[in-house]
Amino acid sequence: MRKVALSLVTVGIIVLVVAFYPQYVEKPVKDGEGPLAVYLDPSLPAPEYHSPLDWWQANHKDIVNRGDMVKTDCLQCHDPATSCNNCHAYAGVDAIVP
Repeated sequence: MRKVALSLVTVGIIVLVVAFYPQYVEKPVKDGEGPLAVYLDPSLPAPEYHSPLDWWQANHKDIVNRGDMVKTDCLQCHDPATSCNNCHAYAGVDAIVP
């Protein structure tokens, strides 16, 4: 009887782990699809300091934190709802509030 109960508990734990295991979430991508897609206004040209884009995405926080730029500079071209907060939510960073 004890073995049956232990087996049922073990199977139940395995079922719960499989059911609630974290799902893979796609990384936000510029001009991608889905709820985390990053949209940038195509009518605005990208400044030179945004190149290469991968470097800029990884290091823009350091530039803002150093004071080389302020958030209001970013908000001239970026809409936080479609181009900032998707990545910030993915990375677990505070949302940008205009």
